[in-house]
Amino acid sequence: MKYFGLIWAGLWRKRTRTLFTFLSIVVAFLLFGVLRGVNSTFNRLVDAGRLDILITANPSGLPIPLAELPQIQAIPGITTVTYRSAFIGYFQSVKNGVAVIAVDPQNALLTMPPDSRLPAAELAEFRRTRTGALISARLAERLHWKIGDHVPVQALNAPTKDGSSVWTFDIVGIYESESNPAQQALVMNYLYFDSDRAAENGTVQLYVEQIADASRATEIANAIDDRFVNSGDPTRTDTERGYAQAQLDEIGDLEFFVDAIVGAAFAALFLLTGSIMMQSFRERIPEFAVMKAMGFSDGTIATLVLCEAVLLCVGAALIGLLIASVLLLAMGGASGGNLPSIRLPLVVVLYGVIAATAIALASTIPAAWRVKWLTVVDALAAQ
Repeated sequence: MKYFGLIWAGLWRKRTRTLFTFLSIVVAFLLFGVLRGVNSTFNRLVDAGRLDILITANPSGLPIPLAELPQIQAIPGITTVTYRSAFIGYFQSVKNGVAVIAVDPQNALLTMPPDSRLPAAELAEFRRTRTGALISARLAERLHWKIGDHVPVQALNAPTKDGSSVWTFDIVGIYESESNPAQQALVMNYLYFDSDRAAENGTVQLYVEQIADASRATEIANAIDDRFVNSGDPTRTDTERGYAQAQLDEIGDLEFFVDAIVGAAFAALFLLTGSIMMQSFRERIPEFAVMKAMGFSDGTIATLVLCEAVLLCVGAALIGLLIASVLLLAMGGASGGNLPSIRLPLVVVLYGVIAATAIALASTIPAAWRVKWLTVVDALAAQ
């Protein structure tokens, strides 16, 4: 700590240059934190998928006839089959978006997050009420809804038979989910949805099957798809985890894009830091000569140069990661519950600090090496 004053003074010798370098590093690690945080969230969503739950959907994303339900139920190894449809709506204003999920009330919990908590009395009321709705705790908090409320939801893509796009619901229950506390969904009765919608009656968006043995998931999935391979409504079945991964793959190779962008940013940062440290070294050659003449050892001066770069890079990196953490939380809140809370994992912060330290050391070693072997005579001659 006794040399901290020297390190700090050397770092801010050229204030404008140091400030712009500092901001460049902050932006680079802000980008790193946001990209890694989003990628980590998507990976958590995939890993949360259950292996004993299968998802059956049309390969083209078209609706599937509800008439296929008995045929799926008859396949050995399947214990429970349910189904789900959905539409997007809003309450009073488009900024109050609501994801509406239509389910079979008898098996509603199977289509919800596995850790969902819902009182048995509220679930029973949902099964009895045609217009009943279960809402997430986050949605209830945001829209100030409570059990007993009669609420209208304006649908964006699900008109009713009477030409309206307004669906009315009676709130009968509120559920919570630890894995996705930001979820903002409304669960409705499929019979109400199917009987009142204007089109695609008698169809579902997908089937959800629970199987007795997760090790037979591939075998059972193939059996389901083989049953409808020659029909007009073919299916593609995968585990819940595999289905989530397939949805993510439609975006593209996210891991590759993240690595490419972060790699390019860090490469540019390495060149920038190295160039600035060498420029700073050349400007301070007379100062180093004076320090050596005063008795500072070669190793001490070289270490001070390295510490300047590490302090600059690591300090800026931590600020960039802090800003990234705040932005990720804001992104999670703005997703309308489509994503769980987006947070910056501690391991990403650790990787960021290690990367910042490595960049600082790698880009500064040439300057520190020259400082170490610089003689007083050569330094004064260079002046």
